[in-house]
Order: sequence, then structure tokens, then C-alpha cells
Amino acid sequence: MGIQQTTKPDSYNTIDSGASKAKSCMAIIWVKDGSNDLDIMRFIQSVKKMTGVSDARFTREKPAILMIEYCTKETRAVYLAEEINAMGIVAKIVGC
Repeated sequence: MGIQQTTKPDSYNTIDSGASKAKSCMAIIWVKDGSNDLDIMRFIQSVKKMTGVSDARFTREKPAILMIEYCTKETRAVYLAEEINAMGIVAKIVGC
């Protein structure tokens, strides 16, 4: 996997400017695998640094499934998938 840092448009940082309480959500994203363990560790670290992400991990049962916990006030699942795709990694949202 070729992992590189991406720059986010300002609109990604201001999803909800209202006074509503931040809500945590879990995105379920299928990621096409084809790399070694070191690349996977770097990839997870990159995902955890994305705006609004509080946790990211692959499932044990299905290693191609990435679970991302994020704040809906700061980002959306579609933006997370877009950022992963921008890294050159094929990713598709399969649930939320």
C-alpha cells in the first residue's frame, strides 16, 4: 500500500457548526488488501490521524473489513472512504 498524507478541504472540518452534541458513529469500510503487516500498521495510524476519527481497526473475522469510529460533527463516512481512496487504496463503505 502506498500511504501518503492527504490535505482535506476546509469543508471537511466543519460538518456541523450548530450547538448540537457530538455523536459517535462507526463506519464499516471494505478495504482491498494486498500488503504486508508493516503497511497495514502504517495505514491504521494514518486513518487514526484523520479528522474526527477516534479509533480504527480491522476485524479479526474478516481482515478486509475496517471499523472506524468517528465523530459525526467533524466528518462523515463518505469523507473517510474518499481519503482512503486518495491514499491509493481501494475502499468502499459497506455499513454505518
